[in-house]
Amino acid sequence: MANKLDPMDLKQIVTLHLDGESNCSIANILGISRKAVNAYMNLFKASQMPLKDLLEMKDASLREFFPIKTTIKNDRFDRLMHYFERTKLSRHAPGFTLQYHHLEYERSDPEPYSYT
Repeated sequence: MANKLDPMDLKQIVTLHLDGESNCSIANILGISRKAVNAYMNLFKASQMPLKDLLEMKDASLREFFPIKTTIKNDRFDRLMHYFERTKLSRHAPGFTLQYHHLEYERSDPEPYSYT
C-alpha cells in the first residue's frame, strides 16, 4: 500500500477544487480519503503558490514539492485489508456476521486487530 499520490492526481485535486468541488466530493471522485485531500489542500495553501501555477508544474517538481503519503504502510494493516477483500465476496451470504469473520481473522493472523 503506502503510495504517494501520482502527480496527475494532485493536478486533479487542484482542478476539481478550482471547479468548486468540496474536499469530500474530490475524495469520492478520486477514490482517496478526505483526510488526504484536506492534507494536500493545506499543503497547497501553505506553499502560497496560486493553484493555477501548480497545474503548470512538471510532474517531478510536484512529487518533490508535495511528498505526503496517503495510505498506511504496515504489514499488519495489509493483512487485515487482504482479509477484508476475501470476506467482501461473502457479505451477502445468509448468516454472514462481522463477529464470526472477526473470529476467523483472529485465528488466522498472528497479530490481529481487536474487534470494535
